Amino acid sequence: MFLAKLCGFFSEATKGMSELYFLPAQKLESLLARMIEDNLIYIPVVEQERAHFKRFRPGESFEWALDRIRPVEPLKGFFMKFKEVVAKPGGSLEKKSSRSVILGPKACDLRAMEVYDKVFLAGEFVDPFYKERRENTILISVDCPQPEPTCFCNLVGIQPHPLKGFDLNLTPMNSGFLAETGSEKGAELVRHARILFQPPSPEQIKERDTQRAQAVKTVEATNPKALEDNLSRKVLDADMEFWERESTTCVECCACLHICPTCYCFLLYDQKDDGGSERVRVWDACYYAAYARVGGGANPRADFSRRFRNRFLCKYSYFPGYHGFFACSGCGRCISGCTAKIDIREVLWGL
Repeated sequence: MFLAKLCGFFSEATKGMSELYFLPAQKLESLLARMIEDNLIYIPVVEQERAHFKRFRPGESFEWALDRIRPVEPLKGFFMKFKEVVAKPGGSLEKKSSRSVILGPKACDLRAMEVYDKVFLAGEFVDPFYKERRENTILISVDCPQPEPTCFCNLVGIQPHPLKGFDLNLTPMNSGFLAETGSEKGAELVRHARILFQPPSPEQIKERDTQRAQAVKTVEATNPKALEDNLSRKVLDADMEFWERESTTCVECCACLHICPTCYCFLLYDQKDDGGSERVRVWDACYYAAYARVGGGANPRADFSRRFRNRFLCKYSYFPGYHGFFACSGCGRCISGCTAKIDIREVLWGL
């Protein structure tokens, strides 16, 4: 029951709480077992040669994917459902969310949560559904020890190991994990499972630092060319000839947008329900032809090249203009999922 009270705090509720511990490899499932009574637990597992989030159930067999890059699924599906009822007449809708523990987010996933927090919590209106799920979730992030060719977190200002935004972070090592607390939730979790943790040795800390440095070298070698310092202005000033050329091969499948952890657009519509009505929210994407359509049928972005441009404006110009950082995590999901093999890095480098 101890984790139930923790979910009233956000990950950044307590600053400067970083403490290091060592968690032996064989103790990880014991840690999860201690939390499962009060929480739905999701872990990264290997399925079809890729990392995927899966519900943890004691006794089930699986292959851990902790030493791989981020799972295929972005975190946004845990916090903003693909489709959900958000209102009923008279305000009769109850907001219910289960307490959850998500093990396995990478630094890029935490950047995505930073974007979502700005959009759904820090604006003029607070999204009650997102807020409740955020409060009821514990994030146990994991270092990314082996960045792959699609990773480009270094280009958007982050590294392949989390520095903030987590409750507890794990660095996979030869015999276990170096655990770092990042919030009161994480510190309380360790306190109540203290028997599982050990003080870290200087050698273990050195191993973590060496591993992190190697991961940074790997991702920097993959992306040796930095983005322009004035990228936001470059995106804004690029002419339509550039966007028409870059968008030529796109098949408008929208895979890049739906798999993107930082895309947050949604559509609201009303439908009948048991003699009444209800309001439904679904994910939306700015590549859809009807996305920008307004009353009377006018559409300022009827041409796809303009919708293609809007995606880049949103992530690399508009959002940083408001919040000071890109609405892009460098996770590479869009590169992996693109049917036309468009590499977003090549578009940005071409500006």
